[in-house]
Amino acid sequence: MSAGKWRRAPVRARQNWPDGTVRYQVEVDLLGDARVRTLMYQWPQPRLRVARRSASEPTRGVDETRQGDMPHRGPVSG
Repeated sequence: MSAGKWRRAPVRARQNWPDGTVRYQVEVDLLGDARVRTLMYQWPQPRLRVARRSASEPTRGVDETRQGDMPHRGPVSG
């Protein structure tokens, strides 16, 4: 809830911290002025709620199919 309205904020990343806390990185338009901000919120937190759950499973590691080749640096001089 921000500026008297519920704001939707898609989750971009979840972080599990060593102390056991969970934080979510979200993109949200807090004031309804179309300026999207990237913010991080600890979960759970009063006044934050799940609007709808994703149908996708979270990633657990690197997706090798999305990795590109390393850039070529050219000849080594020395």
